[in-house]
Amino acid sequence: MFKTVKPRRVTEEIMRQLTELIGQGSLQPGDRLPPEREMATSLGVSRNALREALKRLESDGWVTSQQGSGTYVQDIAAQSLRDPLCTLLRQSRTSLDELAEFRTVIESWAAARAAQQIGPEDLAKLQDVVARMGAKVAAGEPVHLEDAEFHLILSRAAKNRVYHHVAKTIFYLFAQITRVSHQRIYTRRVDQESLLAEHQAILAAIAQGDAGQAQRLMHQHLSHTEQWFKRHRLTVEGELFDGLN
Repeated sequence: MFKTVKPRRVTEEIMRQLTELIGQGSLQPGDRLPPEREMATSLGVSRNALREALKRLESDGWVTSQQGSGTYVQDIAAQSLRDPLCTLLRQSRTSLDELAEFRTVIESWAAARAAQQIGPEDLAKLQDVVARMGAKVAAGEPVHLEDAEFHLILSRAAKNRVYHHVAKTIFYLFAQITRVSHQRIYTRRVDQESLLAEHQAILAAIAQGDAGQAQRLMHQHLSHTEQWFKRHRLTVEGELFDGLN
């Protein structure tokens, strides 16, 4: 993975290699970097030079060091998007309506792209989460965590790194909306079964590679929550903003 570093500007070269690997997706947010000795050997640099590079990367938000555990890749793209959006939403709460509209449009596109791009591994994960959702609906248990997991897997299956970062930011901002919508909209058994059927239909369209159908079904699915939220935002926004950090 790593290339031997030439003596000139060692620290900058280490930083360049690591940020390039993160940008390419070879190192994902949450990944733990190899042990310091192993990394230094692979790069052909001193441990002091490596420590300096990691210190600067941590200062810039690329990685985070956890004592006794190691150094982990940070999701710098999501953080850079999330912070200004949180500020905007606090300053103008009507912006949540606009965010809901944006999510409906962009995730409908992502469903179409996933139908064209999805690989066997992500398809299997979607099938697994829908199966778990079905079991929970049958048992009368809440499924908001499986719902969120389904959409997050789909964002990766779309095979677009820019969208994946944007999607994770949106899911963070919508965490409370997802919880509240499940508590307020999908309260009856028939509602839960309808929600399950929507996810099953989206999954079937993606598995069949039917981009147009996947896009239509996702738009219909998200429009339910979007329209309900627009009608009831003023009555639930206290719950929503209590969880927005």
